[in-house]
Amino acid sequence: MRIVSMIFALLFSNLVYAGEVQNLEIEEIPITGNPLNLLADDMVIPVQIFSGIDLQTMKQPSLGATLDMVPGISNNSWGDSVGQPVIRGMDSNRIRFLNNGMEIKDVSNMSGDHAVAIDTISSERIEIIRGPASIIYGGGAVGGVINIIDHRIHSEFVDGMIGKYDQSFGGAGNEVSSAISVDYGVKNVMFHVDGYTRDSKNIKTPGFSVSKNLAESDDEFARDKYGKDTVVNSYNETDGGSFGASYFFNDGYTGLSFTKHQQNYGNPLEDGGMMDLNSNQYDYVLEKNKISSFISKMKFKFGYSDYDHQEVEPSGDVGLEYIDKGVDGKLEFTHSLINKSSGIFGVDFGNSQFQKTQGDPFIANNQRKNLSFYLLEDYFLNDHKITLGFRQQFDRFRSNDFTSDDGCTVAYTSSSDCDAEGGTEQSTTFGKDKKTFNSSNLALGTVYKLKQWTMLFNLSHSERSPAHNELFAFGHHHATETIEQGSRDLKRERSNTVDAQFKWSNQKTNFSVSPYYTDFASYIGLLNSGETQNHLHEGEDESEALAVYKYTNIPAKFYGFEVEGDMNLSTNYGINLWGAFVKAKNKNGGNLPRIPPLRIGGGLSYERNTFSSSLDLMHVFNATDIGPFELKTDDYTNMTLTMNYFLPKYKNVKFYLKGDNLLDQEKRDHVSFLKDKVLMGERSLMLGVTGDF
Repeated sequence: MRIVSMIFALLFSNLVYAGEVQNLEIEEIPITGNPLNLLADDMVIPVQIFSGIDLQTMKQPSLGATLDMVPGISNNSWGDSVGQPVIRGMDSNRIRFLNNGMEIKDVSNMSGDHAVAIDTISSERIEIIRGPASIIYGGGAVGGVINIIDHRIHSEFVDGMIGKYDQSFGGAGNEVSSAISVDYGVKNVMFHVDGYTRDSKNIKTPGFSVSKNLAESDDEFARDKYGKDTVVNSYNETDGGSFGASYFFNDGYTGLSFTKHQQNYGNPLEDGGMMDLNSNQYDYVLEKNKISSFISKMKFKFGYSDYDHQEVEPSGDVGLEYIDKGVDGKLEFTHSLINKSSGIFGVDFGNSQFQKTQGDPFIANNQRKNLSFYLLEDYFLNDHKITLGFRQQFDRFRSNDFTSDDGCTVAYTSSSDCDAEGGTEQSTTFGKDKKTFNSSNLALGTVYKLKQWTMLFNLSHSERSPAHNELFAFGHHHATETIEQGSRDLKRERSNTVDAQFKWSNQKTNFSVSPYYTDFASYIGLLNSGETQNHLHEGEDESEALAVYKYTNIPAKFYGFEVEGDMNLSTNYGINLWGAFVKAKNKNGGNLPRIPPLRIGGGLSYERNTFSSSLDLMHVFNATDIGPFELKTDDYTNMTLTMNYFLPKYKNVKFYLKGDNLLDQEKRDHVSFLKDKVLMGERSLMLGVTGDF
């Protein structure tokens, strides 16, 4: 109770300050899923926007950790430094990660140990989009769209110089991070430059790395196998930056940008092993307004990406290397029809070349091409609004000859090979292959307002082509200590979803509940087959039995809800409560794996003059409805504290304090492959300063 008492003392200590309370409320207009520039309450899709102090408070080393306390979103973590968002139990290729409206090119969809190739430290805002508008950013994004916005190519001219900076210290990894961005407008040209760096050490934890459940189920895993009180080899070093320029002319603008992102981070499962990620991104944008009486706006985007990911062994040799290069483009038109109706239509195209150039056989080299046509239309019948979205997508994959290496049927040692131990080497040879898929996505939504109520309803049919890793992966992956087997016979993923949102609000209170149900006629699941194969890790004397995971088409269903509410208790105090529940079933029998358990949260906030603070609790319940061969995950409660203080004479300079896991509990993310082997960070505090000029 001592730490709790200290927190409450800090939270309320600012009562000694006097002065007039100042509140500023700004209506946020979504960008990503809102090409028609509607206010959030006028949209048929659930949109969540995080910017300003809210986003500053949320920012963590990974995108998954940043969004972890958003209702309906969980963190597929690989330690504290790497994490991918999971939305409503859906991950990987069912979510689109965007940067300024264009897809982020990386290999994060292939495995939980692969970081998303962006750092939110330099972002201006994050938007989460679900519903019909997600169709215009990719078919099959049944989980949703996450867009990180940083204004590297400005769409509006600002005369003179503006900028911002951020510096922070602390956390469970003794992190030091810095970021700065500068924008300068002169005549009709805007220049942008930014840079960031993040350096964290091995993560401190409140106990053993290996869970009690795993240690009791497998004699090979001692509780301290990957560390005690510190996760071995869990450091993270990240840096990057960008340069952009925009030229403004009558009724439009054009711009170019270059972005570089580098990240080196350790593999906690292999002491001395590391991941080396490098990404170069080139983008071009052209926007022209007032094209004609029918076409109000035209926008063209084009990007080229050059991505390299290496998994380095303790010896320094490259165990795996992925190279992905390609181009993506988008051309869309905003138009106006009769009455108040309006909409957009457009085309997407892309061509990418994937190569695994070093290391043991794991996935075939392949080329991917895609072409899509889409439209999003708003129709008004009196005051009733209907939104219709449609997307037709064509995907083509070509793969090279490939011979896999799945290991051995028996254990073997470094002094002899598999055959000498009486086993059989497991390998499969594939010839060149070509796969083509056509997929259709359709969504229909409506919004209805009645006094203080806003009600949103969406129906959607989603189809997704299998991703290249789901088709062509076939071999052992040491970073995850698994064997993954794709299938070239996979069919499209097909689902139907109904979801709704009921929002009620007055001057002091806001409340919403969002139920949903998704039925998959064909779901592409990465499922533990129950089989094992033996592989010899570098530096070890005997091979290890690894679980075989297979990509399989199965019928499935997802259902659940999110609930949120906040209330102003007084001029200075506010309270918020939220919860998220999801179930996912294999309709052939049993639960789907890695589905987040029930979570509830709440917080108490205080604001006065230039000081604001929030004390929040999130309880994650036991994960007991588990899939085959999964282990249960114990519950935990995460207490966090945030404090923000603007200097009275320099309100653009802010000091902030963030506390995490203040109850010092063992935290494990059930959606993570690593959850039973690596523990999340201990009680920690982070101090920082940020400002703008």
